[in-house]
Amino acid sequence: MVTQVGSSSAGSACILLAPNQSISRSGSLWVFTSLLALSLGISLAFALAGAWMILPFASLEMLLLFVLFGFVYVEGSRRQVIRISGERVILDWCRGPRQQSVYHREFQRSSLAVLVRLGDGVNEPASLCFSGPEGCLQVGDFLTDAERADLVQKLSQCGIYARKERGYRLRQF
Repeated sequence: MVTQVGSSSAGSACILLAPNQSISRSGSLWVFTSLLALSLGISLAFALAGAWMILPFASLEMLLLFVLFGFVYVEGSRRQVIRISGERVILDWCRGPRQQSVYHREFQRSSLAVLVRLGDGVNEPASLCFSGPEGCLQVGDFLTDAERADLVQKLSQCGIYARKERGYRLRQF
């Protein structure tokens, strides 16, 4: 999901990138407790019938499911914030419920190159990369192709134009 926060003015903007979340935190908690109750109910019924060895395996299954739900939640809470102001482009990665900054990188606007690797379609961007003397970073790896195209359009409205390529070439030095 590509969202422009606030109003853009003369080359200044704040763009928020976030993955689509089809379920809220409370919704996923409700699904998990429903599956937990169902699994425990079935395993208790089998344990009362004499197959008590099902209980440890059902518990391990629920523990694995709990870990996977937590992983999906943390990955779904990722955010990338692109701040364009004056001669700087600031890129921040945030993660978790408190949106703690994980990574921070600043680029000089004059030396920034936005590289777009095209996918199978005619104008579908497969990946987007910020490149400059400060380094090369892939942006919006969780976005769909249409959302990447929207990001390229929002960046061009701020005066940052992308260079489209069929593919990156890896060179060994």
